[in-house]
Amino acid sequence: MKTIKEYLYYFIKVNSEKSHRDYYRNYYAKYLDMYTSCEEKKSANIIKNEIRILKKYWNTYPIQYFRYNLYRKDCTLNIEEMKDYIPDYFAYYLLYPKSFKDRNILCEDKKLMHIINTGLNIPQPNTLFFTENNLKLSTSLDLIDTTDCYNLIKKSNANKIFVKPTFGVGGKGIKVFNKKDNIFLDRNDNIVLDENYISEIAKNSYIIQEGVNQHTDINKIYPYAINTFRIITEYNQGEEPKIIFSLLRMGCGGMQIDNASSGGIYIKINSESGLLGEEAIADNRKTYTEHPDTQFLFNNYKIPFWNEIIKFAKDIASKYSPIKYIGWDIAYSESGPILIEGNNGPGIEIIQDHFGGVRKNFNINNPNDFWFSKNYGLKDL
Repeated sequence: MKTIKEYLYYFIKVNSEKSHRDYYRNYYAKYLDMYTSCEEKKSANIIKNEIRILKKYWNTYPIQYFRYNLYRKDCTLNIEEMKDYIPDYFAYYLLYPKSFKDRNILCEDKKLMHIINTGLNIPQPNTLFFTENNLKLSTSLDLIDTTDCYNLIKKSNANKIFVKPTFGVGGKGIKVFNKKDNIFLDRNDNIVLDENYISEIAKNSYIIQEGVNQHTDINKIYPYAINTFRIITEYNQGEEPKIIFSLLRMGCGGMQIDNASSGGIYIKINSESGLLGEEAIADNRKTYTEHPDTQFLFNNYKIPFWNEIIKFAKDIASKYSPIKYIGWDIAYSESGPILIEGNNGPGIEIIQDHFGGVRKNFNINNPNDFWFSKNYGLKDL
């Protein structure tokens, strides 16, 4: 028999899902437009029936039906196979929260994660300082002034410095400053990383880090961004961490970050062999058999230090063992693997673009079970 708390959780989540429908319709507007203009879609009755079945199964509006072109005549999946595609809302507000419970802050706060990684001796980019609430903080969280921060920048031997929002996803709000004539300049907005800029960003929360010197083998693929390996791990207490999905994220078009939502492309990797797949995919679903900037051919290219990356991912997953699923963004530098960040809600869209419906990979036997809970916290609505 379900408790009052479980039913309360259910009603809160149901109302939350309804309130998020407009958000997802806007977020996936281009896919809905593709559906509207598609001349090769199934009959209206078939589409209506499939949407009804999927909505009943997941208890959410099945926006995934449009993202993955399940409405097209050439879609060969039957309705049971379509059920394997996890809806966005279910992933981010039901599945992942059950995984991280009340520990989501461990991944979402970049400052906190930097401090934890330092204590756990996990290699990460060199951090210069933090800002928050009009304060400047050293990496040991001592108060420092603007001049101290600027001196750290002037002494840096890095070619790039990244200014990242402490709380941020998808590469949003990141500024990249490139060294030129002994100053660090943001090419896009023509901003100099000087004392005035430091005073301005101090109003908000940022982490200021040096760029990583990427290994030459990864530079061959795309040299203008740190191309990261998105390694998604599953940790069950008492067991060894498992790698459930692996991808390579790449910058594109001269961009200096590799996030798909910012214009990057991504390709799956065979977790056992380290071989790249046949095609990379952009967020607009355009596919590439070679990198559009460098003409690097993807199919069956073997990442030469793959075993080292896998071991690194498993090692850090075991150190963050309270969180069941984490998507690790790992760079491979001249000195080996470096953790850029961990994501307690790794993009379900990117995963399913490459691996198809992954319901079974996340051990979802009955979606209805996730709508009731009494032992983990609510994700902020």
